[in-house]
Amino acid sequence: MPKALETLVGYVSSGTGSGTFDALSNNANQAYVVRAYQPGTAAYLENVWGSTSAASWLLSIKSPRLHDDVLGLEFAVGAYTNTGSTVIFNPQELMPGPQEQMLYSTDTLSVTAAATTATNKFLGVFNVRYEDLGGVSARLYDWQTIKPLIKNFVGFEVTPVASGTVGLFGAGVALNSQSTRWKANTDYAFLGYSTSIPVSAIVINGVDVGNLYVGGPGLPNTADTGMFFVDQSVKTGFPHIPVINSLNVGGTFCYIADVTASTAPLVVLHFAELTNRIGS
Repeated sequence: MPKALETLVGYVSSGTGSGTFDALSNNANQAYVVRAYQPGTAAYLENVWGSTSAASWLLSIKSPRLHDDVLGLEFAVGAYTNTGSTVIFNPQELMPGPQEQMLYSTDTLSVTAAATTATNKFLGVFNVRYEDLGGVSARLYDWQTIKPLIKNFVGFEVTPVASGTVGLFGAGVALNSQSTRWKANTDYAFLGYSTSIPVSAIVINGVDVGNLYVGGPGLPNTADTGMFFVDQSVKTGFPHIPVINSLNVGGTFCYIADVTASTAPLVVLHFAELTNRIGS
């Protein structure tokens, strides 16, 4: 049963305003169509975050197969935070606690957002999990499996830059682009991450995560992101912790997307060195 996680990132580059709902544009190779998973299994929308460039927005996720096709799942997303003279665009968690929405295989979701003020920008981050997604070979484990195998904790810095176009992933940077401290042919569990400044989304993509984008919001508090995948695994009971072999780090890339163009944070990826290789 090949399990999979996918982080979808969508954006509105310039809201119409006056309560008009605008469709979120997707990043390349992403769409709001639920992937065709194996019959007898399930998929869930388990997390949603939203970021705005200024005034408040409403976010809607709908489908005739969900509650309704008028507004469906609807969320209010607040404006940015002013801290002294600094404007901080913090992603806001919109599905806290145990909330998760079952999704139907091949269903097309309508994901739209309405700005209260015209020309403002919006970015949404959506995490989906698949119990059995054929053709994907993601190495995902639960905390009970990973914890007894931990030998050392380690952080690896990367320096991804958001695209000059708000909402798009910038150029990816390899996990070993800043550090050669990876031990040869060693498995590392990806526990979470920290960032020097908030960004809307931080993801990785490579063979060990099934060549899908996998990540979460770039929140300012490491208490929320430093053990992000561990926390998600414990919360859902579903394996969320990616295991990356050091042989693959040169072909595994970190990306960011943000509601501000060309954001350039320092990002540290938090890993645990494992005592032995696990799985296939």
